[in-house]
Amino acid sequence: MQSPCQIMLVPNSGHPQLSAEHPAEVTIGVQDVNDCPPKFSQASYEAVLLLPTYEGVEALQVFATDPDGNDQSELTYSLTDGSIEHFSIEPSTGLLTVRNSTFSKERFRFNVRVSDGRFSITALVTVLVHEALDSGLAFTHNTYNANIEENNGNITTVAVVTALGNKLNEPLRYTLLNAGGKFRIRPTSGAIETVGVPLDREEEEEYGLLVQAGREENRLRVARALVRVQVSDVNDNSPVFVGLPYYAAVQVEAEPGTAIFRVTAVDRDKGQNGEVNYFLQDELGHFEMDRLSGELRLRRAFEADLSSVEYQVLVFACDMGTPPLSSSVTFPVTVVNRAMPVFDRPFYSVKVSEDVPIWTPILGINASSPEGQSVLYTITHGDPGTLFSIGFDTGVISVIAALDYETSPSHRLIVRATDCLTGARAEVDVEVTVLDVNDNPPVFKQPSYKTVISESAMIGTAALQVLATDSDSEKNAAVRYQIIPDRTNSTDHFHIDSSSGLILTARSLDHETIQRYVFLVKAADKGFPPLSIYIHVLSANAHIPSFSQPQFSFTVPEDMPIGSLLGAVHLHTSTSHSSLPVSFSAVIGQTPESNSDGVFVVDKETGMIKLDKALDREWTPAYHFKVMAMLQQGRLDAVSAVDVEVKVKDVNDNKPAFESDNYEASVTEGLSPGTRILQVLALDPDWAANGQVTYSLAPPGLLGGSGGENIEEHGAYFTIDSSSGWISTLKGLDHEQSPAHSLTVWAFDLGDPASQSSSTTITIAVSDSNDNIPQFLQPRYYGSVRESDAPGEVVAVLNTRDNDSSPGNRQVTYHITGNNF
Repeated sequence: MQSPCQIMLVPNSGHPQLSAEHPAEVTIGVQDVNDCPPKFSQASYEAVLLLPTYEGVEALQVFATDPDGNDQSELTYSLTDGSIEHFSIEPSTGLLTVRNSTFSKERFRFNVRVSDGRFSITALVTVLVHEALDSGLAFTHNTYNANIEENNGNITTVAVVTALGNKLNEPLRYTLLNAGGKFRIRPTSGAIETVGVPLDREEEEEYGLLVQAGREENRLRVARALVRVQVSDVNDNSPVFVGLPYYAAVQVEAEPGTAIFRVTAVDRDKGQNGEVNYFLQDELGHFEMDRLSGELRLRRAFEADLSSVEYQVLVFACDMGTPPLSSSVTFPVTVVNRAMPVFDRPFYSVKVSEDVPIWTPILGINASSPEGQSVLYTITHGDPGTLFSIGFDTGVISVIAALDYETSPSHRLIVRATDCLTGARAEVDVEVTVLDVNDNPPVFKQPSYKTVISESAMIGTAALQVLATDSDSEKNAAVRYQIIPDRTNSTDHFHIDSSSGLILTARSLDHETIQRYVFLVKAADKGFPPLSIYIHVLSANAHIPSFSQPQFSFTVPEDMPIGSLLGAVHLHTSTSHSSLPVSFSAVIGQTPESNSDGVFVVDKETGMIKLDKALDREWTPAYHFKVMAMLQQGRLDAVSAVDVEVKVKDVNDNKPAFESDNYEASVTEGLSPGTRILQVLALDPDWAANGQVTYSLAPPGLLGGSGGENIEEHGAYFTIDSSSGWISTLKGLDHEQSPAHSLTVWAFDLGDPASQSSSTTITIAVSDSNDNIPQFLQPRYYGSVRESDAPGEVVAVLNTRDNDSSPGNRQVTYHITGNNF
């Protein structure tokens, strides 16, 4: 911070003493150091976690600030004790989520720690675990199962969940408690969709999504269900060779069948998609490959005088998927004789930081001569910049020039070992990987920034955005922004988003008190390049664009054609008549509701708002975003913003959709009238009456979708409840008369002016029951027998009939009841 200025008058040493005509202003800057611990927003936190729950469900979020230098320190959150088994915390945000949903007790008390790198404090967290209160609601299934193919980038409906128990026309709201950025649920219909982010089975094979249904007025009385989404495998991964690079050697006198080397490739896919076979490009040469194990063997012997010859062997690894995917690798196989130097490794590799001092040894190469002679080492290829040297007699590689990760992140050297007596030589590859260090500070796009903002600007108004880049890699290139405080307390009046560099007003501004703010913005990874940024605050009667109203509201139908105009945002007459040019633009937010997808665009000159993408009220019922007006005044731009609200009016653009195109049921004949057989369910994502579904056995136009009527064409055997979709018997069913019934069920919404409808087919099989008595074909039968007939002779044949259809029910047995002399 900076202390208030002091006025100093400095006299000289003459006689008489004279003082400076004008006083000097002295400003003493006090540099901030990390001498204060962070502070939690609360001393303790408490949350209620309703059961059932699942992994990834949010429990609560803790928040802390650092008094040092306006949050210059990056705060890190962590758990300190035994509850790590059940909960986890996001280190940068303090979001506490469920890690293990199997709870053994109803209360968990543990500490959360926040650290700024030097100091840390803890806060007590209490999580109460309760069963959800009885809501009278219940999902049709406790667990839903769904499948989706990986790599599908389209928005796809995964499952539709339905809760029952609400009153007629009583709305329910569905919530996905652990969406994880990959799924979403339509709050009124219960349809679970992907968000268009392709799923990767190799990253996550199954997702457990916890869905909650409840009424708006009581959030503790809810029903929950689990949706298990299985990601099915697609052959999208080629085999990958491991342990690269490969080098192999074989003696010239080796016999056919000798094992030379084994390659290994892995495939992350599943089943046949992940099974790997190996093939050689040249199957008729000196080498052969075991297709299952990847072992390279000698197929044909070498000529006896062959020496120092290197073969480039091309190996393919192919999976068994459809279509199959493959990858290849080429590696050298050197034919050696007993006179050639032999390296103690097939290849060498080393990692070294880019800031390694010059003349630092980094790796030792060792080769031995079969004859026991000395070996000389040289670097033959891979070092055009002369960054490395090798001891000709020691084999020690050293760095002799500065390395730069940003220019060359790796180097591949070829080192030759030569036998001093025979001149025989061998070569080996050396891989030098350069590790990045944070040696590049962030660089701002501009040396300074200037803007103008009105004193009437509301809190949260965007002033401008600063941007810096860093040429380092990964985390060394991640830039975060902070405002450096000064004596004008600029940090109290402005806030900067640490990730994007967007500067916003944090307090009301007063031109009569402070007309100009000057402060530094720090962009840092580990470096510190301070940058000046100038924000001039002008009074309200200056040339600041002023809108004619504090908010502009529009209502549009969801089927509004792309390119249609909603209306314009207007400035006050004094501004619009100004000779200075004014340009309008839409401020793009971070969520769909704040126009992050660019659904609306603003004409730069007129401020007219135009629809640029299709609307869908079922997903986004309203938009809230800002439109900015910029008045160009020479080197400075005066900026003002206004809120815009766009309400999307529902249109009956969705038909009710049945869960299935056809339903099947089986019942036994003889059921009493009114017996429930089957329930059908159709969902309509539209709002209110447009999405309210009724059921009927009558087609459109006949009964107007009122439902509940009996239709003669179906034999008047069935009726359907127009509200619930339950199909019941209207009278007894007879298998012998009609062994099966096929009927069509219609679902209508109550949309106005026109209703939408769809249908599904119901097949009801009527199984046979033993409800028919066997009947003799004649009332009396006569037979005759001679006294000489032997036992077993046929006396008479009795004919009977049974109207049941199944073999078991039609089987007739006979016995004599009396007068059997």
